[in-house]
Amino acid sequence: MKKKEIAQLRTKDKKELSGLIQKTQGELVKLQIEFQAGKLKNINQLILKRRDLARMKTILKEKELDETV
Repeated sequence: MKKKEIAQLRTKDKKELSGLIQKTQGELVKLQIEFQAGKLKNINQLILKRRDLARMKTILKEKELDETV
């Protein structure tokens, strides 16, 4: 994920981020199934998708904490 993409994520609201997180989790599950079946050629995709998901969750948590303060 590039810095511009991360900056764009920070501009989204919580509802949009939640939708993106669900979509990314679905993609991650598909990649994991392909990996276990031996069909995934580029294992790095799995690692990058997991990192992207963690970034999205972190940004969402930051937004939630900002609202409570």
